[in-house]
Amino acid sequence: MRAFTTLLLVLLTTGLIAQGQTDWKDTLKGELEQLNKTTDFTVWQQGAEKIGQLATAHPEEWLLQYYTGWAYTQSSFKAPKGQAEPTTDKAEPYVKKALDLQPGNTETLTLMAYWLSARINANNSRGISLGPDSRNYSDKAIAADSANPRAYLMKALVIYHTPALFGGGKKKAAPIVEEAGQRFAEFKPKNELEPHWGNEIFRELEKEFEGGN
Repeated sequence: MRAFTTLLLVLLTTGLIAQGQTDWKDTLKGELEQLNKTTDFTVWQQGAEKIGQLATAHPEEWLLQYYTGWAYTQSSFKAPKGQAEPTTDKAEPYVKKALDLQPGNTETLTLMAYWLSARINANNSRGISLGPDSRNYSDKAIAADSANPRAYLMKALVIYHTPALFGGGKKKAAPIVEEAGQRFAEFKPKNELEPHWGNEIFRELEKEFEGGN
């Protein structure tokens, strides 16, 4: 009887855990779908807050930390004047927690590079100090998975926006931009929650790149 009771408890617990995972994944999927439909800063902030609530409820699920940090980071580029800085502040603990949970993951390394770029965007004076850090994380992300297009995108962005005097500029960025384009053309996510953002940012970079000096 005791063995049966123990088995029943194990089965119930396993079932509840599986149900909990399904619930947060479904909720996350829904929030990401909503964010992909809009460029409205307020909607992005609301979505980031909702995903952040999931991250608080499931602190060891790296994807929730990742997507909360990503949503705040991404929305900082859409922020009205004066809001970019506090939005990157909100992203910081989630970006760092995702990296702590998955230190060798190409996506968490890429997100750190992206967040550092967002910090520079919020305050251009940080470029000299944070630009090399962003590029370093991009290089680590490429080393972790050379098929990740977002890693090349982040590297291309930081090189392109670095003054030629400090080793950046259009000419230096050109081969990385081309590499990023090839990687985006080849990339196919394994599932709906695998990070697959960045193509629209790449297209914007391409247009800016073609029109740059």
